[in-house]
Amino acid sequence: MTDGFDKRITKIKDNVYHIYDSVDAFYSLIVGTKYALLIDSGYGFSNVHDIVKTITDLPIMIVNTHGHIDHTQGNKSFDEIMIHKQDCGIYKRHSSLAFRLAVYLNIRKFVPKQQRNLKNYFKRHKTTINAIEDGDVIDIGDNMVEVILTPGHTKGSICLLDKKHRILFSGDSFSSHVWLCLKESATIPEYIKTTVKMMSRMSEFDKILTSHSLAVFKPSLLPKIKHCAENLSLIKSREYYAVPVGKTLIYKEGFEEITRRYGYRNFNEFLHHAHEVPVTEISDIEFTSIVYTKDKLA
Repeated sequence: MTDGFDKRITKIKDNVYHIYDSVDAFYSLIVGTKYALLIDSGYGFSNVHDIVKTITDLPIMIVNTHGHIDHTQGNKSFDEIMIHKQDCGIYKRHSSLAFRLAVYLNIRKFVPKQQRNLKNYFKRHKTTINAIEDGDVIDIGDNMVEVILTPGHTKGSICLLDKKHRILFSGDSFSSHVWLCLKESATIPEYIKTTVKMMSRMSEFDKILTSHSLAVFKPSLLPKIKHCAENLSLIKSREYYAVPVGKTLIYKEGFEEITRRYGYRNFNEFLHHAHEVPVTEISDIEFTSIVYTKDKLA
């Protein structure tokens, strides 16, 4: 492996890898017998194709969990991708030159210079978009990966269920820190329905892998997210500044254990020092938090 690629790659199981991109974004790779399935592709500063090819020589299929820039811009390294039809518009908007420039100006100080390939980042999109739907199955050879529509972070967000390895790749749909504060986000009641839907499939997976952490969560995180969403209220919430959204609200449960163990008094302080907390403890504690705006309560 070259250019420090090996330092970015974490082996989760045989033929399953979680790969660090930049600015706390990850993408994942499942290697079958006929194809390798790439789940998301990061900001696009690096040539994702070259990184993946250090793992496998199989043809690569790509699916995006949703249309946001931190999950889709590595797509430029490939000829075609899959994304849910409801997020195609978001994907096209986030792929525009104007949007990429605005995001770069906000995040450039967080991207190490050795990873800041601007030629690649601003490369023109020529990728073909193939729309997928809830229930579609992606056959990669000796493994069937199911598309599950999970409206929440965006209305076209999906999870990918790796049936062979019993892993749910949740994108930004389910984690200890869920954003429902965007214009394209679902409402809190809609998200609760999504969580109930996913809880009905809990017997089919043993691990949850998200797009912004190395922590591997257990299925038991889902009922805790549901409880957090159901008990969320303006009275219990605190103001929270979410870049680039601005002022939002945050409601969290179980965070007192983080405070007890590490002394972090609020969520922003924790985020600033999150890299100091072992990922195994983050997954074991299973605290939950939801960032939202008032209009998402209805």
